[in-house]
Amino acid sequence: MQTSWVQYFQQNSERLWKKDFPIWNLVLVVLTICFNLFSNGLFCVFVPWAMVIQVICLINIVTFTWLENTRFWQLNALICGISACVFFYWIMFLEEWLFFFPVPIWFLFLLIWRNLVHPVRKHIRAWYFMGITICVIASILFTILFSAAAKKVQHEEYDTSNPMTERILGMHFLYHTRACFFDGWRPPLHDPAMVIGMRLIGDKDPLEGMTLESRVALYHKIYPSRPVIARCACTIGSGYFDDILWKSIDFHPMKVYKQVSVYENYAVEWNNGRLSEQDFPMFFIDNTWNRIVVNMKEGSDTIVSGYAGSHFIEVSLVEFDGQQMYRLTCIDSISKQFLEIFVLQNGVQIITEPFDAKGSRYCKYWIAEKSINQMEAVEIFYPEIDIRDTVKLYRRE
Repeated sequence: MQTSWVQYFQQNSERLWKKDFPIWNLVLVVLTICFNLFSNGLFCVFVPWAMVIQVICLINIVTFTWLENTRFWQLNALICGISACVFFYWIMFLEEWLFFFPVPIWFLFLLIWRNLVHPVRKHIRAWYFMGITICVIASILFTILFSAAAKKVQHEEYDTSNPMTERILGMHFLYHTRACFFDGWRPPLHDPAMVIGMRLIGDKDPLEGMTLESRVALYHKIYPSRPVIARCACTIGSGYFDDILWKSIDFHPMKVYKQVSVYENYAVEWNNGRLSEQDFPMFFIDNTWNRIVVNMKEGSDTIVSGYAGSHFIEVSLVEFDGQQMYRLTCIDSISKQFLEIFVLQNGVQIITEPFDAKGSRYCKYWIAEKSINQMEAVEIFYPEIDIRDTVKLYRRE
């Protein structure tokens, strides 16, 4: 005996298919768009070609039962086949998030039922499968292009005539690759061609292991005229535009010219002698290692290592953003919190916020989760103008 819901669908109720479903689908389409634009949407902004396809398929899911008995029924069935593949892609992309967003399952069910199980015309199935065939051919083409670009990128060859090269180099800061709220830090652009190509060759990132900063630098090198930040972030509070990478992208790597380690249990004279041998214009004045005098061109100044219980552990001469300065690294013996003081040639001090070299969970500076010798960015304080800013501080490995 057939279940009641099967019998209900087999009746092909005119009211159900011509009125109720289109209204329900329209509501779901509107809710889907709003969810994507005004929350941490899963798809965010589709690239132009994909946006056109999405719009056509969303219109189709609302109107396809109205057009199946018109002179446009062949085109309608063809688009239904394409729409079915698009919604299947949604299901594939959503992965575990599908449980919270089952809309594409409903859309796909309606298209299969109306075009395969109970079509209203004899030849609708042929046109429907033609739409699916087009999508399969396109997927194969995407995979071939992605695979070719990936192999060259892995050998540091960049074929700019292959559009997938740009997509691969832009992964995780321009283009996200899966349904993750923070892929990188929620990159705003979605290109299904790249995602399909990547999935069908084994879901491997050709640049796996490369840092986000290095990806941005490489992208800018290969595509100098293209922006590395997408001005179309559609997720509220995603943090995309506030990320420290964009605030520091114009800074150049720091060069370390010389450095001297400071030893806590050694005499002041011994450490001062080592500083003098390297021509550092500074010396300690007590045995607690938390005060040091710096003699610069515009006079001398006494610098304190930051906070109670802290002491200096290293003094270096560095060049940052084309400007030479001295870097004094401090550590708190108890909390293991670090901070650094940068002294410019004119005596101006740049003091970093404390950071945890062991990656403390309550440390709000994400890059501080790396060890001190790999620290790449901190928030700094400009005393002379009383403002804070975040800059890139590349460290020598």
